[in-house]
Amino acid sequence: MSKKIEIEVRILLKNRKEVEKALAQRGAILIKYLKVKDFWYCDKNAHTYKQASIDTSGFALRVREEKDLQFNKTSASIDCKTLQDGKNHAICNEYALPILNIPQAKKILESINLKEFLVVNKERKVYKYQGITFYFDKIKGVGDGLEIEVMATKGTEKIKYEQLLNLVDELNISKEEILEKSLTFIAMQNLANF
Repeated sequence: MSKKIEIEVRILLKNRKEVEKALAQRGAILIKYLKVKDFWYCDKNAHTYKQASIDTSGFALRVREEKDLQFNKTSASIDCKTLQDGKNHAICNEYALPILNIPQAKKILESINLKEFLVVNKERKVYKYQGITFYFDKIKGVGDGLEIEVMATKGTEKIKYEQLLNLVDELNISKEEILEKSLTFIAMQNLANF
């Protein structure tokens, strides 16, 4: 079985309503409406967002609490991202593990010399369209964002990335709205607590 690689385009939206409407008109299906709270962790000796960033540490680690507003169901996970090639934020390895007890998970991370440095609160709508996932986020302290994500196998990353860029163009999203890094990176710059 081939290893799956996450390919994504991250966008800080100027006009979320228009983009969401255009996607729905194409036949995208709303599959989830969520409230998400992410607790981000870094080495306890990090004192700036640059030291805590995936570019420096080699990983991004979070504990996520997710409440499905349609079904009033809450779940939690611990998630780790690494950059596939060490540089490009659009191509990631992502690993997730469900957890039952957030306070205990946090204690485990703290016991191995990690510290919480950022809490991100967001409202999220998740759409599916032609095998591609669209995450529309309203992030407190950052604004409206969109992550467009598809899974790839080794050797298909560039093709999948171009497919996502074509969708961005079809949805009339300007190239200036595309982020090199993530919305979380913006949150780190604006909201991190060291």
